[in-house]
Amino acid sequence: MLQRRALILLTILVFPLLSGVFSPNHGFASAATDDCKGELSQIVWNETISHHAEVPHNSYWGGLYFDEDWDDDGRGKGRTSEPADSTNEGYDPTLSPEMPWMYQSYHSPNPLRTLRTNIATNILIGNDSVGALRVNLSSDHRTTICVEIQGLVAGATVPASADVYLMTTSQYESYELSYDRMHGDDFGFWFNRESLSDDEFVTEVSPEWAAFDVTGWKTYRDAHVYENTDSVVMSVALDGPEVYSSLFSGTTYQEFFIVIDAWDNSRRGDAGVQNKILTADVSVSTVERSVVLPNWTVSITFFVFFMSIMLAPVIINRRYMNAGLEPQIETEKQLMPSLNQ
Repeated sequence: MLQRRALILLTILVFPLLSGVFSPNHGFASAATDDCKGELSQIVWNETISHHAEVPHNSYWGGLYFDEDWDDDGRGKGRTSEPADSTNEGYDPTLSPEMPWMYQSYHSPNPLRTLRTNIATNILIGNDSVGALRVNLSSDHRTTICVEIQGLVAGATVPASADVYLMTTSQYESYELSYDRMHGDDFGFWFNRESLSDDEFVTEVSPEWAAFDVTGWKTYRDAHVYENTDSVVMSVALDGPEVYSSLFSGTTYQEFFIVIDAWDNSRRGDAGVQNKILTADVSVSTVERSVVLPNWTVSITFFVFFMSIMLAPVIINRRYMNAGLEPQIETEKQLMPSLNQ
């Protein structure tokens, strides 16, 4: 009986670990770009995927986020105010291939179609700029994203590096704020500290404030960060749709942004400005998952594991204490037969 119980518990613990065998494997971050090859589908822009950008000559810090033109749900109607720094002295149109519609309009709150096919496209990122692709990933598919980065100088391709991030909608909005602050004119010491080098940070920031950062941003799961690189392959498997509910903001649906970063952002160790246009070949491959375990299986697995650890000493002690209390079967006393005289 005890062996049967132990076998059942072992099966419950091991099954989630072996479940990956039944689902297709599509590589890791070090996989080759062949993982993104497959039959491609036609891109319907602003329905399947949308293109966004951040450029240094169109900073909205100080103008956009204090605009009184808001919707009823609290979202701005768009970047309709004049840029805070539209006449940047360092602006070079030859190093800015982005079209105005990429950076002058806020990304639409209407969700894109769920991506269940393979797509590929090429985007150009200007000097000190950001290129981003907005997609709606499926939780029923395993998604592999491949990015190849090169530089363009006088029409010829040259080696180049950049930073690649995967972010949700809210994370990308924080990232946009950081970009606008860094390229605006009226930011103070706490915003300026984003650009401090390691030596400057240690010298100018007091120890009690070193861990406090009101300007921070992060990536999806704090894991999809690929900096100072020319080739990236990332694999994403969602537990479910990125939907969050709050008492204050209601229900929000999060999409994803594939970000190619060509500016010196607030993270230390990222690629800096390279004074050339970058070209990024982005491919997205999706494969339907055969087995998708529900989220509660993780909780059940850990609950059974820790309960078994807690109950094992109790069971062993109980069996030990009861070992000496088992009734003894008294053998019938038999007298030695007498010898017949």
